[in-house]
Amino acid sequence: MSSSEAAVVTIEAVQEKHFADLARLQKDFLNSKMMCCCVPLGVFANEAEVRKAFHKCPEMMKVAAVALVDDQVMGFIQVVLHGMPCEIHTVEKDEAYVYMIAVDPDARGMGIGSKLLEWADEIGRQRGCATISLDVLGGNKAIGLYERRGYVAKPASCLSLPAMFLFVSCFVGLRIRPSGSPPYWNYGKDIFMVKKL
Repeated sequence: MSSSEAAVVTIEAVQEKHFADLARLQKDFLNSKMMCCCVPLGVFANEAEVRKAFHKCPEMMKVAAVALVDDQVMGFIQVVLHGMPCEIHTVEKDEAYVYMIAVDPDARGMGIGSKLLEWADEIGRQRGCATISLDVLGGNKAIGLYERRGYVAKPASCLSLPAMFLFVSCFVGLRIRPSGSPPYWNYGKDIFMVKKL
């Protein structure tokens, strides 16, 4: 596609036919983060794990979407609502939480992240949520996108900082290097961002 042509991006709910592509996107996304500073988190991402997660909680498929460009899956978003399994955040009754958003490195800059976030906002509104939130590691270029979309960083409590630093250092690794971007150090900083719907 030439730079003068605008890509047509469509968003649709996740279906089983998308599972292989979800595994590919999750693997790429998670491999940019290290567990115990040396093992890529995406080492366990595969189609069987994607299938297992959705079969464990079928409601999760209703709040997950893919972004398609020329019928190819180029992005993915998973929203979690109160009562759904989420090991990284306790979702409140009036909150939608963006558990994961991933865009194929070759498709960045095409507006896919914005369209996926718009879709997530609409899901939150349809489900009666007052806010939508997400966590992002410090230094991630997507922070600017989240801020443009209305997300505001909330300060972490003093008590949570040492635990967060230890968790990120041991299980994610201090050095994060997303595909196609220069390495940067985040010093274990997790940024919790919230947007009113």
